[in-house]
Amino acid sequence: MKPSVILLSALFALLHLWALFQGVSNLVAIPTFYAQTGLAPYTPWWLLSLGVAMPLLTFAAALVIGRHRVLSHRVALLVVSLATANAFVLTAGALGPILLALQAGS
Repeated sequence: MKPSVILLSALFALLHLWALFQGVSNLVAIPTFYAQTGLAPYTPWWLLSLGVAMPLLTFAAALVIGRHRVLSHRVALLVVSLATANAFVLTAGALGPILLALQAGS
């Protein structure tokens, strides 16, 4: 494997770790907040779990799909992977209160 590919993968691994950190932070903080407000039964565990899994899954998929491709294609795949992971983590954080309102209202 070329050093440029290793360096590129390591750089994007660090960027994906930030998205993973955000997902884990949501997984730790949101249930605590829900428990303090008496809304623990409405915690969206599936959404929080996906927020943790998505950065890992998108990074792994980009690495697998990018194998045996030129460097520019790998960069494009890793950028799309990072954008997808961050978009999902942010969406999960924004969707939590909406799901709470829908569940608590019914």
